[in-house]
Order: sequence, then structure tokens, then C-alpha cells
Amino acid sequence: MGEVTKIVIGNATLYHGDCLDILPTLSPVSLVVTDPPYLLEQGGMTNAEMSGKFDTRVYDNKGAIVDTPIGWPEIMPAIFRAMETGHAYVMCNNRHVAAALAAAAKSGFRFHNLLVWDKITATPNRWYMKNCEFTCFLFKGKAKYINDCGSQQLVRVPNILNAPHPTQKPVELMKSYIKNSSQVGDVVLDPFMGSGTTGVAALILGRQFIGIEKDKKYFDMACERVENATRQKDLFSLGLEGLPGLSSEREGVG
Repeated sequence: MGEVTKIVIGNATLYHGDCLDILPTLSPVSLVVTDPPYLLEQGGMTNAEMSGKFDTRVYDNKGAIVDTPIGWPEIMPAIFRAMETGHAYVMCNNRHVAAALAAAAKSGFRFHNLLVWDKITATPNRWYMKNCEFTCFLFKGKAKYINDCGSQQLVRVPNILNAPHPTQKPVELMKSYIKNSSQVGDVVLDPFMGSGTTGVAALILGRQFIGIEKDKKYFDMACERVENATRQKDLFSLGLEGLPGLSSEREGVG
């Protein structure tokens, strides 16, 4: 097991380390909401004028817009074993749906639905511009209803443009999943936390959060965002402004 750092901020517990090492040490949860790292389509129009995360100065067109050390055959069993019963929302793009679902079924997950996120803005493509990503809505154990059975398969939420994390998701998108599959006080787990969007959404909704991130840069970013969300929620609930900064508990674990 590699070195692990644990930080507790309010109702959130954040781990800097490898989720494959950390997940077996945690108590089982009943909700996972995550956007794992995966390879994008490789090759294509290398001479296209792209900006932002696809700028040729930061992206070499080889598919790895973020570090992708593991694939679906490792990701899905790790998530499955981390759960007691309940729902798992696992995001991917169109090219990874089949592989993600196959790995999920092999791991023991059962399939509820394929959800669609309409990002509104589109990524240029020669075979229809891409404005959607997908979420594998899975469950372990006995099936249970979502909280709002009137919810539709497609959620239309604007994408985050020029975000500090290259695959950062909107808080409102993660809130929609968390609201439908948990109650106030429940624990939400994100094994691939990135910049902490799932944690921000969980804390705003009054849930507890456990997040894991291997990249130190994004882990620090997540800590800052979670601390800000915790502070803002405290201010909102108390009707106060100007409280001093929150302290965080830092603990070396390995």
C-alpha cells in the first residue's frame, strides 16, 4: 500500500492515494457517484484548431486527457466491493458504455438504466458533434426506487467551460443523482474524486462524503472546494456571515 493522506473537513473525509488500496479499508457504503478516468478517442484531426483542454499544447491526441492507470475490469469490481447495497452512478462517454456495462455485470452489479447528460455545448467531431455523456445507473442487492420517480433519463445541465480540472462536472448534475438515491445524513462515496464536485454536491444536500484522489494537484483542489462548501453551508444554516476559516484535520496513514 502506498502512502495515504487523510483529511477530515466537516462531514467530508478525503483521501490522497490509490483507491484500489484505500477502498478495502473503508466501511461499505450505499451510494457511489463517480466519474472514473478513461481514454478518449485517439488520433483524428491533429491539425484542428482546438482550445481549452484540447489545445495541442496540453493534449497530444493520444486519448489520455487525465491519468488513466486502470481500466473498467479493475474499476467496477473495486466499486462493487466498496458497497453494501444500493445505487452506483458511473459516468463515461459513448465509446466506453459497452465496456463499462460488461465489467459492471461481471463484477456483480445489476443494470437499472443508462442516463444521459446533455452538456448543451458540443465537442467538434466529424461524425456528429458530441454534446452528451452517459451514466451507468447500477445497483447492488435489492432494487429500490429513486426518490423522484418522475425524473427523466436525460438531464440537461450546462457544461463547465475552462474549469481547472479537464473533466470537471457540474455540481447540479451530481446533485440530481445524489438527491434521487440517498437521504440527508447518508454517505456518498466517490473513488475518483478529481476536483471534488461530487463532494460539494453531497455537502450542499446535507449528506456525508468520502472522496479519494490519486493526483495531488486535484486532491488539493478538492480539499479547497469541499472546505468552501462546508463553510458556505454552515453560514447558510446559521444565517451568519464572516465566520473564521475552518480548520482541517490532517492525518498520515501510511
